[in-house]
Amino acid sequence: MTAASPVTRHAPCASHSGRHAARWTGEVAALLVLLIMAAVLAGCAAPATTSPPKASPARSPAASSPATARIVTSRHYGYTEAPPAGWHSGGQATQHWDGTGAPGDEDSVVDLFHGPDGVEAWAIAAPTQQNLAAYARTTTRAAAAAHPCPAIPQTDQATTIGGAPARLLGMQCPPGSGFLVETAITIHDGTGFVFTSQNPTGRADHSADRAAFRKFLAGIRFQR
Repeated sequence: MTAASPVTRHAPCASHSGRHAARWTGEVAALLVLLIMAAVLAGCAAPATTSPPKASPARSPAASSPATARIVTSRHYGYTEAPPAGWHSGGQATQHWDGTGAPGDEDSVVDLFHGPDGVEAWAIAAPTQQNLAAYARTTTRAAAAAHPCPAIPQTDQATTIGGAPARLLGMQCPPGSGFLVETAITIHDGTGFVFTSQNPTGRADHSADRAAFRKFLAGIRFQR
């Protein structure tokens, strides 16, 4: 019987095992780097905070602004009025003016407006073939015939209404009474416009009433 050859146990080569371990370690490290980079990229894509974004304030359309909403459009006389502070519409004419006489604040053919401290204004309009100077004289004579007003105004100033040349007349009715009446007259596109102001309370602060009427006139615009 021959002697058995010694059995030699196979042990892995140390250098080969080291290469496998190094490769595995490198793969794990690379995988960790990829996971970290993915997390970083995901964090960049996500919102910085969990708070909901603030909505930008909505802009109100111009048509709904208070100034625009208050514009008064005359149903009969082809103008608009943007009432200044303290002014508002007191009612519109229920019928057209025929161009004769001198309607007052209570007539059905006037557009009426109320202003601060009792001052008021009203508007009428009618076709005319006269120029501004002649139409102003016609208006003054009609007022003198219908009301206790002088045939010649005490003041007569050049001004503009809605961009058109105008005359601003001032008088006391009756003369010497201290009751101030102002009338602004203009012609636009063949139509004569008459805007009159007074303060029925009869207060003596004419300067404030004059200033209020001029602010009222500044809001007039013509539609045609």
